Amino acid sequence: MRSPAIAAGALLAALALAPPAAAFNYVSDSNGTWWGVQDVAPPRVDTGSIRATQVGPGQSPAYSTTINGYGGIKVKVPSSPRFNGELMRGFGLTYDGDAGFKTTQAVDLGGIEIARAVRIERAPAAGVASWGRWLDTFTNTTAAPVTIKVAFGGQSGYSASGSNSSALVNTSSGDAAVSAADTWAEVATPLSGTTLVGGPQATVIGTPAPFGGAMTFTGNWLYDTFDNPLATSGHEGNFQAYVNTVTIPAGASKSVLHFIVLGQRVTAAGSDAERLKVETTAGTLAARPDLTGLMPAEVCSIDNFSIAAGCASAGSIPRIAAPAKPKPVSSSGYDVVDKTIQQLRADMESGLTTSQAITQAYLDRIRVYDQGQFGLNSYEVVASDALEQAKAADAKRKASDRSPLLGIPIAIKNLYDTKDMPTTNGSLTFAGFRPKKDAFQVARLRDAGAVIIGKAALEEYATSGNYSNDPWGQVWNAFQPSKSAIASSGGSATATAASFAAAALGSQTGDSLYGPASGASLVTLRGTDGLESGTGIMPLSWLTDFGGAMARSVPDLADILNAVTGTDPEDPATAPADAERPADWRSVLEPDALEGKRIGYIPSTWEDPFGTTGTVAASKAALKYLTDAGATIVEVGTTVGDATNAPVAPATNPTGNTSQEGWMQYIDAHPELAEQGFQIRNAVDVSCSQKKVWYVRADPSACAVAPAPRMTADEIAARRAWRTDYKANAKAWFDTLGADDKGVDAVVYPGLLSDISLNDGGGGKASFGRRDTPGAASGIPTVVFPAGYNDHGQPINLQLLGRAWDDGELVGMAYAYERLAGKDGKGHVAPTTVPALPYESSATGTAGGAVPATLALTLGAPATFGAFTPGLDAEYSADTAAKVISTAGDAMLSVSDPGHLANGAFILPEPLRVDIAPASWTGPVANAPVAIRFRQHIGQTDALRTGTYSRTVTFTLSTTSP
Repeated sequence: MRSPAIAAGALLAALALAPPAAAFNYVSDSNGTWWGVQDVAPPRVDTGSIRATQVGPGQSPAYSTTINGYGGIKVKVPSSPRFNGELMRGFGLTYDGDAGFKTTQAVDLGGIEIARAVRIERAPAAGVASWGRWLDTFTNTTAAPVTIKVAFGGQSGYSASGSNSSALVNTSSGDAAVSAADTWAEVATPLSGTTLVGGPQATVIGTPAPFGGAMTFTGNWLYDTFDNPLATSGHEGNFQAYVNTVTIPAGASKSVLHFIVLGQRVTAAGSDAERLKVETTAGTLAARPDLTGLMPAEVCSIDNFSIAAGCASAGSIPRIAAPAKPKPVSSSGYDVVDKTIQQLRADMESGLTTSQAITQAYLDRIRVYDQGQFGLNSYEVVASDALEQAKAADAKRKASDRSPLLGIPIAIKNLYDTKDMPTTNGSLTFAGFRPKKDAFQVARLRDAGAVIIGKAALEEYATSGNYSNDPWGQVWNAFQPSKSAIASSGGSATATAASFAAAALGSQTGDSLYGPASGASLVTLRGTDGLESGTGIMPLSWLTDFGGAMARSVPDLADILNAVTGTDPEDPATAPADAERPADWRSVLEPDALEGKRIGYIPSTWEDPFGTTGTVAASKAALKYLTDAGATIVEVGTTVGDATNAPVAPATNPTGNTSQEGWMQYIDAHPELAEQGFQIRNAVDVSCSQKKVWYVRADPSACAVAPAPRMTADEIAARRAWRTDYKANAKAWFDTLGADDKGVDAVVYPGLLSDISLNDGGGGKASFGRRDTPGAASGIPTVVFPAGYNDHGQPINLQLLGRAWDDGELVGMAYAYERLAGKDGKGHVAPTTVPALPYESSATGTAGGAVPATLALTLGAPATFGAFTPGLDAEYSADTAAKVISTAGDAMLSVSDPGHLANGAFILPEPLRVDIAPASWTGPVANAPVAIRFRQHIGQTDALRTGTYSRTVTFTLSTTSP
């Protein structure tokens, strides 16, 4: 039994002003290369890899190499813990403002504590190529020797050919085949005459065989790294992994050292000279590795270089503590893993469970799997009143309310307004903003009784189709947690797939519903323009944006569509919705919905531009369930004489800046922006914000640009008419497709065309082959639904594109497909990376039936940090003390999730941390002193707000043997 005694203390801190916010870190060198290093600064990818290299900072300068996430490590240990073999992250890598990045918290993987130290040479000598150093240290905290495998590498380009691809071109042995006999390996981009292309890159591997610490394997960084050999050509040749096998004695540390050497952009004429510079620099570093700034113990720990050093008195490497991991248990006895809304509702109605138990189960899973070093980061904000919402839903159910969504926890992409949680658009630009009312769709969900469990993370401003780089933590893929969650709705997709919510709202301008859904085995609908209201959704492109739901099954999608679709008086585009949508979306869920349907197939849309075939082949195989359900696949498009492979846009494109208009409409509807101190008056204030993540931040001069003129009433009318005409063109296209000109009922597309790449790249460079349908451009509907896995275990989807207001028919077709594919295990699938949590219950009790074990906890005075200094990267500490009395055989003092210091509605981005010493006792103690230290990290450019910050933290003294 557990017998807790609880006390609470308050923390206070004062400050004077809020500095500008910044994020991400670049290091520039004298060769003009800007190294973008993924550290703990927003978006907190924190892998220590190179996101990309440029000729200047921000979104405008050219990329100097084709690097798209390089210099990460994967580690494999024999105990097979969770995340074994995945891309390591969570080092708390902190930039020193000069040339280095250091680990502030080790990563614990099965008893091996991992730390990284990165140093960029800022002033290479004349004639020396740019280079950086990566030292990875592994400390064995177990009682026996452990042999581990370490892979160093990443993505040096993408595609099989062309300006973004790369290929091995040389090694220290003089050929393009890497072996243990090599000290370095070089890749280069195909040349393009007088056009500048990305410069060559070399990785310094270490002392060659027969040295005992030499590299043991070259693997494929994209998938199955430790067993799948590096490809020598094609798209997968861009993913190098250099593997070392390291044996670490008990209690000892070993390190692996690598250098990355970068050349400048080249033309055909200058390539040989630049490659020679890179190769010479790599050879020098291999023979005489630069060890500047390393301690003797670090030098002596290096396992993959033969370094002559006196190590007898070198001492040991100071240990960097790894943070405590959350206990992987749930206090809810109900298992929510991969449960559909239909199943959750049935279990609540039968009395098997309650909304409170369901919500608690999701909250526990978020705590264990979504937060911390290996967290998937799908949530930006978790509702503090989620359990209160669930309790209210249970009361309504007890009072005979049978609403289909009653008590169902749903996540909301954080560009939808919520009256009770911040709406940030995934950016520090809007940190702390509280809209006065819910977005239309959110309000409809609340009216239906749903529990709004939290705000899902997203790509900043919803702009990227490749990553979800939320500054509070970039989102990771639930199925393959080293990979991208894809596009701006990645948080919504990951939260749903990982069973952190029953479903979620996302949004799409071009790809951010279908892309994340495809990478997470989910169902979604990008409906006809106006099917769902855009009121209260932060814009990207007015009229093209569409807010929609993601769910595990088509019936779940139907339940949500019943709540959120329909006419909104505040959104003119929705005027036809009530008349056009199904009165009950469940009425379209017919098993024979595909019977007799003609489904168009355009061959050219089923080709991966990267030259791979595994994903497309699996997607083509999945088409059988369309025909099994009674449909006929009809080849359409230019291959059979049709005029085009997509609907034709109206000839005259109306004038007017739709991005500006979208923001002006949002700003007009939200006077609370100004009331809360946000200097957001137009789209320029949004786009040129200096609080954006650095690598997508515009030059400050953009702030001086005059906003585009507001669209006039005539321009708005013309734009609406243009989209209406586009829909008519699309209908005519559908009506005549096929060699027989009989038309089709829908056109089928794959969801993705290739494997998704890892999550540490960027720079506007694709992480996967997308297959956008033409639906967004014209505003016609696309339904997306799971179709099993590809050959590498990645989920795949199919898409059906239809005529305007054929939404119900498309959803019905998806249902008919789902029924058949699901029976064969080729429909929706669940990730295995976030398994069910064991149920743990605790209660107070008495010992011996008479006298309870004595536990007493006394806290000292509240701890006070004093003033935070804006504009300084610093860690602040505040101390207090406690006294413990325990007559038990053991006792433990713990603290609940300390959360974040808050100043009213505004919270600090970094969580509060608490250290307790000692925190446990193995026998009775009387008034034992305890030191309690609170730590708060403030980034150099974290947003701050004037005023007093505080947080109440709960301490628990407990025993298991009273």
